[in-house]
Amino acid sequence: MPNRLTAKPLVNWQNVNSFKYANQWYVSYGNSATLYFQVVDLDQCGPCGPGLRYIPGIGSSNMPDGIRVTFPSIDCTAAFTLIAQQNPNDGSIWSVTIPVTNTPQTGNVTFQLFEGNNVTSFSVLQMIVVGYPGCDGSDGILPDSTYFF
Repeated sequence: MPNRLTAKPLVNWQNVNSFKYANQWYVSYGNSATLYFQVVDLDQCGPCGPGLRYIPGIGSSNMPDGIRVTFPSIDCTAAFTLIAQQNPNDGSIWSVTIPVTNTPQTGNVTFQLFEGNNVTSFSVLQMIVVGYPGCDGSDGILPDSTYFF
């Protein structure tokens, strides 16, 4: 039976020993953002309850490994996928950088973890919140064909 995996958003990232867990990522429209997350195995129990960090790719049959992160859009054609980068000091921590050219919508984030021939997919509900500073959504600056409120 496959592991039940999830991802915990990390904020205030400095290094593997200096960060905080968060309920959500917050990004601002029009800004590039590097987002960090930790992969967690919900079937393992740690000192604080369910959910121990999960290091993908352990075992020779599980190589190579990688994670694709898909960001939401109310318009399916505007959703986009990025390849995550694994932290060299802690294999359970990954990051993605959202370029200025892409703007996600608030909502669920979907992950696909590849380990050798195995693929595990999971979603984290309401993982990302996108703020539109100085824009209440009624000024007509954002094109309606691309962005929805």
